[in-house]
Amino acid sequence: MAKRKRSSRRPQPKHKKQKKSQHDKRKRLQRRNPNRKKTTKAKVPLTGAMQAAVAQLQVLLDRRVAFRLAIILAGMLLADDRRTASAWFVAGGVQDDWDRFYDCLISVGRLSGNLATAILGLVVQKLAPRLGDRLLLALDDTPTARYGRHVEGAGVHHNPTAGPADGEWLYGHNWVALAWLATHPLWGVMALPLRSLLYVRAVDVPKLAEKYGWEFRTKHQLGVELLRWCKQLLGVLGVKAKVWLAVDGAYAVRPFLLPVLELGIVVVSRLRKDACLYDLPGTPDPHRRGRHPIYGKQRISVAKRAAHRNGWQTICYHCRGAEVTRQYKTFLATSQLVSGQIRVVIVRFEDGSWAPYFCTDTAAEVREILEAVAARWAIEEHFHDVKEVWGAGQQQVRNVWSNIGCWHLNQWMYTLVELCCWDVPKSELTDRRARSWDNPDRRPSHADRRRSISRKMLEEQFLNALPRTPTTRKFRTLFEALVALAI
Repeated sequence: MAKRKRSSRRPQPKHKKQKKSQHDKRKRLQRRNPNRKKTTKAKVPLTGAMQAAVAQLQVLLDRRVAFRLAIILAGMLLADDRRTASAWFVAGGVQDDWDRFYDCLISVGRLSGNLATAILGLVVQKLAPRLGDRLLLALDDTPTARYGRHVEGAGVHHNPTAGPADGEWLYGHNWVALAWLATHPLWGVMALPLRSLLYVRAVDVPKLAEKYGWEFRTKHQLGVELLRWCKQLLGVLGVKAKVWLAVDGAYAVRPFLLPVLELGIVVVSRLRKDACLYDLPGTPDPHRRGRHPIYGKQRISVAKRAAHRNGWQTICYHCRGAEVTRQYKTFLATSQLVSGQIRVVIVRFEDGSWAPYFCTDTAAEVREILEAVAARWAIEEHFHDVKEVWGAGQQQVRNVWSNIGCWHLNQWMYTLVELCCWDVPKSELTDRRARSWDNPDRRPSHADRRRSISRKMLEEQFLNALPRTPTTRKFRTLFEALVALAI
């Protein structure tokens, strides 16, 4: 065998073990740089009711980072285009200490429960005088698309609103959100988000368990935790109204309903068309020993009840900003979902289709049930606005607490904007000068209300600096036109 020819190249030295990076963040923050520009206030600060509301949130943070929250929120109102975390900082006027503001996002994520308590207090303070004998909540989950394998807590989730170019599944975060459904006298029902919890799949939990001690919990368990938190705080705040909860069919399951009913909450939801229902048990014999029967003996078919021509009634109720007339059937039944009785309402639509709903309060009126079902759609509108208007999911942060903080800031800004604009006249919330073709009777959207607060911030910042001369009004007119173009 011929000998192998030796290579003329010299052998390469073995790679030495790389040293720890010289750009370690903690070491860099420990070194004081006297030339470093520090940010102490926003370029355009918050004003009015928004400033007062944010001040109540700052009290719950460490005083060393509390002032940064107002700067971040001001940047959120003024940021344009892609609303990344860096875009917030640039719009807020952050200078060389931008890394401190990323740390502030982590603090917000870790203290999201305490901050959510303050948000709930603000909502109760604003809406408690207008409450009747019933308080309506909504619970649902929604995903946000993220990219990159280093994003903590991200995984593959079902995409319920897939577009033409989207798939059935997406990679990102999934949030279980709780919202207060409030009825505005002019704008109808709107969802005010209170708090959310991050759902992490069981397969992705070990990555977080090593670093943060994360434990796996189902969406139903997270929902029960949110409701238990809310119900306890409502009692502390002195809210005595009966709590109703509107959820979609995914939460109409026994592991979720039974713990919620133990909290004293009435649940309204859609019912499966093939749901296993039974009639009511007969009058129990007082002389009979043992447990009285919970379920009846005869099976009830919801499809057969809906297919029967007789028994339909007509009702008029409020649905998504309009009065609608529907045909319905209602009856009492027993179900294993709640281990007891429920009220079933079958609604028939104009095209001949039908849908069943149920309520755990058997004494509830049909109108109340159908209006609660229709009001639940407000949380879907909130998910759309918080993603499209505020850019939730675009922040490009990796740390799990940063992601939790960014998501909550987007949700809370939605709530604060709605609360601050609750009593503001319609003429001040919409500026039709730049869009003369716009319908003047259209109700202000959430984007309009957000834009009105941004406009007030800019006007108060710049117009107050103008000299009080005879030409001030002309300057004001020109500046308002400039602000309208900028916003």
